[in-house]
Amino acid sequence: MATLFKQQADLKQTGSHSYTASHHGDWAMGPTIFGGCIVGVVHLAASTHFRTTLQKYDQPDVLTLHLEFLRYSTLESFDITVTDLKEGGVHCTIQLQLTQGGQLKAIALATSINFDKPVGPTVATDWALNPPPPTPAPNFAKVLANEPDENWIPGSVNGEVAPLTRHILALNARGGFQIAGIADAWNCFTAEPMDATCIALMCDLIPSMSDTLLRNGGLYDAHKNFATMEEWAEKNPGQVCPLTNTLAEAAGAEVFNNTVSLDVEFKKKIPEEGIKWTFTRAATKQLQGGRMDLDVTICDEQMELVCLGRQVILCLDARKRFKGKKKASNL
Repeated sequence: MATLFKQQADLKQTGSHSYTASHHGDWAMGPTIFGGCIVGVVHLAASTHFRTTLQKYDQPDVLTLHLEFLRYSTLESFDITVTDLKEGGVHCTIQLQLTQGGQLKAIALATSINFDKPVGPTVATDWALNPPPPTPAPNFAKVLANEPDENWIPGSVNGEVAPLTRHILALNARGGFQIAGIADAWNCFTAEPMDATCIALMCDLIPSMSDTLLRNGGLYDAHKNFATMEEWAEKNPGQVCPLTNTLAEAAGAEVFNNTVSLDVEFKKKIPEEGIKWTFTRAATKQLQGGRMDLDVTICDEQMELVCLGRQVILCLDARKRFKGKKKASNL
């Protein structure tokens, strides 16, 4: 997926502080672009800037990202302008502005680091996921060989909304989602391992916690999709459950999540060979008056912490996202 996404984004450096990025049909959510792909574009531009314009500081890794989504991004190319806010020997901070047709769509901050060069002490803590994740972990070799796993069910979404998901294999624990506000899954991209850009994208590639809490049968209601997967697994043990969706379903949905802001913090360097499988926990503390928080924890196959994400979300009328206006409106 690392290579595929870079090919789709087609990021080009047009100056020391300017870039362009393309778009792809895989990113489409009706007339708009899936926010996770915007996060991926920002990460790709930031990491490129740290490796080129700011190369002298030897800080090639992205430590943090903060994005403010100002307006819906549409299916057209991006212009990206970078401002160096802080340059230093330990870390640098840059601002990235994403525009389409001269209109500002998102603004981001990115901080650089060199994970190969510690800047201070290391101390272990007693932190652990609470409640603990489902165990045992999947037998990944059996899953990829289409042999049934006693504890996990595979599924993949191939639909009209964010077709990118057809490249992702997700594993849900048998028994479903038993704790309100928590959704756990193992994920991999079917073509190749994940790099840091893909991990950043994965901070937004999760079930809809609003649909799941409301149990409204929406596109990304984890309960609804798991029931389909469970029924499929009984008749087709070991085979990947094919899930789908349509734009008509999306337009007729009750609500749709609109991310106001998104933060990403990398906790370790992604190895050069990438990461094949990641464990993702999406956790929401409260959905109140259409306002929702979302914390995302991503671990590797050894359950070592890789990345943390946090979103502020407004759950709005889905028609606002999928009505297909010629000009995208503000949130």
